Amino acid sequence: MESYTFTTPTCRQKKCIYMGLDAPGAVQPLTMLFSNLLLATVAAAGIVHLPLRVRNVADAPEIAQHLAARGILHATQTMGQSFYETEIEVGTPPQNVTVIFDTGSPQVWLPGSNTTACETHKNCRSSFDVSKSSTWRYKSHGPDAGWGGEGNNGLDTFSFLGQTIEDFHIWVATSRPSFNIGVFGQSADDNPKVNFVQALADSGKISRAVYSLNAEKPIDPENRKTEGVVNNVYYGGFDRAKYQGALTTVHVDHHGGYAMPLGGLSIQGEKVPLTREHQIVLDTGGTSSSYTNGTIKTISQKFGGNGHFEDGAWSIACDAKPELTYEWGNTKIDVDMAPYIRKRARGDCYLGGLGLNHDDQQILLTGPPLISRALVIYDNTRDTITLAKAKYTDESDVVELTGDVPGAEIYQNTAIPSSTLAVKAASTQA
Repeated sequence: MESYTFTTPTCRQKKCIYMGLDAPGAVQPLTMLFSNLLLATVAAAGIVHLPLRVRNVADAPEIAQHLAARGILHATQTMGQSFYETEIEVGTPPQNVTVIFDTGSPQVWLPGSNTTACETHKNCRSSFDVSKSSTWRYKSHGPDAGWGGEGNNGLDTFSFLGQTIEDFHIWVATSRPSFNIGVFGQSADDNPKVNFVQALADSGKISRAVYSLNAEKPIDPENRKTEGVVNNVYYGGFDRAKYQGALTTVHVDHHGGYAMPLGGLSIQGEKVPLTREHQIVLDTGGTSSSYTNGTIKTISQKFGGNGHFEDGAWSIACDAKPELTYEWGNTKIDVDMAPYIRKRARGDCYLGGLGLNHDDQQILLTGPPLISRALVIYDNTRDTITLAKAKYTDESDVVELTGDVPGAEIYQNTAIPSSTLAVKAASTQA
């Protein structure tokens, strides 16, 4: 049996579920206490607002290794970058488990309390002890296809945002020392006993499996000032006061994944030459944004680095203020690249702290630096992502999504014109 204890009259009695996502250092009147009593009280006040922290990997070096094992790209994960974090309740009695809020996977993966990382090395961020849950039901043991390592598939009681789901599918790691933080997946899976977003839809709490993200300010890698930025998640709706310019809907490449075509890149209004079509993944669970060598070389050429490549990095003027614009039709989102500027010992500068890929790499991963500069609507039911340039304002106009996204244009994925294709370099730098 499933129980639901929240309402959202701020959405005009419509089916929207809201939570705020903020970072360490922010004022947190609701500090990760996920008891049903607290949630019911908050709901009665008019809105469900819970913190999902933007956390810096530098605070938790063991997590960087865990995220680097994702295997989506052949780019190097770099320390000092950000990921989203929250807490869930699992088991009976409920155990609070810290997890990454991950748009790059659909299910719940948790480190077991008896793994090497948790029990021997004592470096687990958080863990789940199946022996202390009276409702845990073991199903099978084996490798995990998404994250690697060995673990137990099982069923247990799962609670988040006031919704309690019995016999919810959970994978609990039993090995692999780097598996030391949980993963709370949000991408599509049609089984409501596996996927939280689908559970909300099947319960009638939201019209379909759809949710949106918007940040109050941009989030940059290795910038402590961005810790404390509040990020908002609306299940079942979006805040249409939080974007500017064109709103564009893009189809993802398959059900259950968020890889979608990259419309193009530009710098100061000029198209960045591309050697092939690329797909991009807007992944809150990733810590490193990845770029092709050709893209970073173009930035180097335009901002005082003369396209010089040395010791695995592209040079750039130390006082440069580069921006890279992501494009989907009329939607254009600017990303500040200045936080990636590093100084060499001899005094000149280079672009570092990012993932460099061969120009023929198909899938490129990007996380909070782009996501926080956009309004992003993830529609698991329709296999689309709708996005627009963020507008940072105190105004709010939350609307329920029951049909098409109001005012959104449909992106037509056409081939890259030959005039914009670069001659593919023979270099293997990546």
